[in-house]
Amino acid sequence: MQNKNMTAEVTFQPSMLSAMVPLGSLITEAMMEAGVFIPLDCGGNGTCGSCLVSVQGEVSEPSDAEKRMLEPSQLEEGWRLACQTEVLGDLSVFVPETRGTSESSWQIDAGDIVPGERGTPVIVSESCEIPAPSLDDPRADLRRVLKVISEQGGIERLYADIFTASQVTDLARRHDWHLNAFRRGRELVGVAAPGRGPLGLAVDLGSTKLAGYLLDLETGEIIASKGRLNPQVSFGADVVTRLQKAVGGTVESGRLTDMVRDAINGLAQELAESVNADCGRICEMSVVGNSVMIHLLLHLPLEQLGAPPFVACMDQATDIKARDIGLDSAPGAYLHLPPLIGGFVGSDNVAMVMGGDLDRPGTCRLGLDIGTNTEVVLVLPGEEPSLLIASAPSGPTFEGAHLSSGMRAMGGAISKVWFQDGKSAFETIDGAKPAGLCGSGIIDAIAAMLGEGIINGQGHLDQSNERVKADERSISYVLVPSEHSATGRDITVTQSDISQLQMAKGAISAAAATLLSIAGLESKDLSEVLMAGSFGSHFDVVSARRIGLIPDVSGADYKQIGNAAGRGAQFVLNNREARNRAVSIPAMTRYVELTSQPKFNSLFARSLQFPAQCPSRNG
Repeated sequence: MQNKNMTAEVTFQPSMLSAMVPLGSLITEAMMEAGVFIPLDCGGNGTCGSCLVSVQGEVSEPSDAEKRMLEPSQLEEGWRLACQTEVLGDLSVFVPETRGTSESSWQIDAGDIVPGERGTPVIVSESCEIPAPSLDDPRADLRRVLKVISEQGGIERLYADIFTASQVTDLARRHDWHLNAFRRGRELVGVAAPGRGPLGLAVDLGSTKLAGYLLDLETGEIIASKGRLNPQVSFGADVVTRLQKAVGGTVESGRLTDMVRDAINGLAQELAESVNADCGRICEMSVVGNSVMIHLLLHLPLEQLGAPPFVACMDQATDIKARDIGLDSAPGAYLHLPPLIGGFVGSDNVAMVMGGDLDRPGTCRLGLDIGTNTEVVLVLPGEEPSLLIASAPSGPTFEGAHLSSGMRAMGGAISKVWFQDGKSAFETIDGAKPAGLCGSGIIDAIAAMLGEGIINGQGHLDQSNERVKADERSISYVLVPSEHSATGRDITVTQSDISQLQMAKGAISAAAATLLSIAGLESKDLSEVLMAGSFGSHFDVVSARRIGLIPDVSGADYKQIGNAAGRGAQFVLNNREARNRAVSIPAMTRYVELTSQPKFNSLFARSLQFPAQCPSRNG
């Protein structure tokens, strides 16, 4: 019997979160209403399988997309794609953890936790003993606190706003007029109990993941770090899809804004609690991200960014009150945003340049921050501008998205592949039973298959191989048979997977080749290739060179430098010299819009093929 109110309750397992939604809503809409966020890599088109769920209750008939993606036995067992399935009554929906919802799929490596360089601090902490008010001295609380701080620091015309004044009144009385005061120039931005110093939060706001670092601003030490899934993945894996939905009106841009602000607040709260603190001690924040992510965070106009010539609303370094955009922090705390470079190249690229020291004097180098959008930086010593930068649309392939057996880098993901005595061998993350292939695994697998002749230079599978299967749906190589996999299904590398990898690596390779061509150089002129980002620091360099993902340069140094953008965000958090350094980077940069480069398309077409030769493991 249909619900009289024309609504239904959808309960999600195992989280037990639930939502009331109108009948006819998609399960993904109920997920977002309940706060259950999963990566929707295809943007809700039913082509990636990331939203596979088990459903009990009345739902719509399977769509054509579901019939293509799922086996008949899966549909009979109640497995559905959440982005295709309409709610027709109360439902219980089981969301498998292995589809990228596990916290382990967005952890920050310990190697990312490195102290930032010190300099002139933005925030100064001062211990104060303030005379309590009396009938003989009835000055206002804020006035008496500012006077003591002014006298101790020799600062004239010190001020604070009403929100900081409220915190002063509360804490001064709770701690017998002994306080730690946090000053930013001439402004008092917060206070804390005696012995509790100022904290700062640096965030690398990625399309898929937020990486947060909590710093002790007195010592510069990183005291906690954590990753968190960007909930905007529920609207698509890449920023272009989200931008199109926001501009096209299918999703309110305000909703995307609220999601990312809430995610930063959740990250701040978890980090503060992990060191027995509260967000009221966070008196400075820095956030870096690509242009779309920063526009969404600040709720800036997006239309002009979504069409040629892809112009940002604003690109200069900016300081705003954190509370003005709803971020939890000390009452007077500021959020610092480094400058953008242009188009889709944002402050995360400025931070990556800093984190990899690509703006420092040196030799001809190439920097790659590989992700859904890959930033490519060519360093030209002695030239003006000395940096050429482009953004390559590499897509979500390297995160395991869209692959037939793809998954994110978490327990059970095959991360390394090789052949031994003609047979494939592999290693999984955490040594768990294999459940699928992550990005580093697919690079290794295809490189190894090229070496064995299972794939040719054009990317075609050898159908005479005994482990290559062909049916009306696809041609695939069985890497792990079903009886040995955690899912009970074959883990495969399909012809479609190979094509997707060719497209992704072709875009990156062509972007690098385009920049080299503009500079009148060749790959042999490179002395160093730096690979940044969570993915760029974990694939096998020899395999990446073998498939043509990165240039194969004999004698060049190859360095995997971790989350360089996160490191740059840490640098600018409490360091005035680092902020000046960040501001100087766009001036030394030429941004290259690849779509306007005549050579890019031909270089892209050429880069789709795999190189003929394998690099040596010492090369």
